[in-house]
Amino acid sequence: MSSRPAHLHCLDLVRVLTVALVIGVHTVAQQPGGTGLTNGALLTVMHVSREVFFLLTAFVLGYSYRDRAPRRWPEFWRRRYLLIGVPYLAWSAVYFLALGHGWQPAEFARTVLTGTAQYHLYFLLVSMQLYLVFPVLRWVLRATTGRHGRLLAAAIIYQIAAYAVLPRWLSDPDPLLLSYLGFVVAGGIAAGHAETFFAWTRRHARTVLSGTAIVVAGGVGWFFVQVQWLGRTTVAASAVFQPVVVLESFAVAWSFVALGLLWQDRAMPGRRRVRAAADASFGVYLAHPLLLQGLLALSAATGLTAVAARLPGAVVTAVAVGLVVPAVYLSCAIAVAAVRRTPLSLPMTGHARRRRTGGGPSVVPISPGGLQCETQAA
Repeated sequence: MSSRPAHLHCLDLVRVLTVALVIGVHTVAQQPGGTGLTNGALLTVMHVSREVFFLLTAFVLGYSYRDRAPRRWPEFWRRRYLLIGVPYLAWSAVYFLALGHGWQPAEFARTVLTGTAQYHLYFLLVSMQLYLVFPVLRWVLRATTGRHGRLLAAAIIYQIAAYAVLPRWLSDPDPLLLSYLGFVVAGGIAAGHAETFFAWTRRHARTVLSGTAIVVAGGVGWFFVQVQWLGRTTVAASAVFQPVVVLESFAVAWSFVALGLLWQDRAMPGRRRVRAAADASFGVYLAHPLLLQGLLALSAATGLTAVAARLPGAVVTAVAVGLVVPAVYLSCAIAVAAVRRTPLSLPMTGHARRRRTGGGPSVVPISPGGLQCETQAA
């Protein structure tokens, strides 16, 4: 019998949904015409993609080492920093050059330290901070056994307070683990009670989905209150760091888990496609802004941007969500599958080069950031 935890098939679908949400928020945020009422209201919900990933990352990391600590923490860090650090440096260089900076070593070093080579790379920087403190997080979770309800309440209160005050204290809270510490603790707590959490979610899936709909409706309503009655701009009203996003994040993440469990319990239709999309998710996450940058340039050069700017915002948003997002995900996934078979696999996708193997244990990536859950091969 292996001590490795079983592969959580439901999280394959969660990863696919979350990466699609990431692509969606970056696509809608850059649509021609800027942030209006339609895409602003949608963005206030889609922004939860980052928080869902932090919850997911902490959950899988906690689940993987819930019952057994790594044999050696230095080996734990070496492995994870290899899988996340190499892609971080490689893609930082790609985006630094793609944005026309030329080769300026001092400026490049600054962007690497701050996670600003491109707008999504901060996530990798935060993940590296999480890996560094994970031994402490694991100790706290074990030391508070029997009091996790109180710890969860404290984590939620902390996160709401952090989102209320961080924008006033920090000019750029994005690349700091402290900005998301409540989500990380909550994800770790859920991992410690995974069986109970999944069982309750299965029994009450309809309640979870209905509750999420209410929370999301409230979040969208708050967006319109801010714009129409409080005089805030659509950009400010749809910002990430506001307390309502904390509530939306927990609700959406829980709904994604409920959908993943429903999919798993119904014999996982399209399992191979979902598994392939999930396997490519980190590479898709890394690459999709480059494709979006190219599409924006092509749109501007062909006059499509000018045409889109004259259309109703709802039409442009519908096209972005219904056509651009799936096309970007599919294109990036195909590219990732091709690169996985080359020596560029590690720096470009965060995975070792794919080789044909027989049975035995395999390593299944769970989320962006190189996080992995070891499982037995099917």
